Amino acid sequence: MPTNTQRFLGAVASIAITVGGAWLASMAHSKSTTVAQIAFPNGISATFRDIRNAQGNVVVMVFADREAFKIYDVTKAVGYKEVPARTGDVKVTFPDLTKGPYAIAAFHDEDENRDLTMDGAWPAEGYATSGALDAYDTPTFRSAAIDKSDVTITMYYAN
Repeated sequence: MPTNTQRFLGAVASIAITVGGAWLASMAHSKSTTVAQIAFPNGISATFRDIRNAQGNVVVMVFADREAFKIYDVTKAVGYKEVPARTGDVKVTFPDLTKGPYAIAAFHDEDENRDLTMDGAWPAEGYATSGALDAYDTPTFRSAAIDKSDVTITMYYAN
């Protein structure tokens, strides 16, 4: 039985294809997958905006590996934090992450089960990815890699 994370990835991929992601995916293979090393002397910070309520936690994962980011493999995340949610913005810092590239993924774990809860094919909780242009975007590691030490990322909700 697939995990909620796998179901979420399937739903996001289906949505992306529906809105034209197939073209984008075909172009991705023609670009280099190498991401330049970048230094963050004081670590990194991410502010997640548009948190809809103060229930549960915001779970944040930072990845330095393209394949781990692609499948959101939390066991290979170089940074992981759960912070109490609050309506509006939530800021998370990782002072020890000083040598990127890094890509960030997060979700609003309202029911505190440490998994992205699904409602059928749609996420029932908020989700966020660095580099995402909108709720339906599934950026590659290269597109999601942050280029500054303090970034702002939108939390999207399907319902």
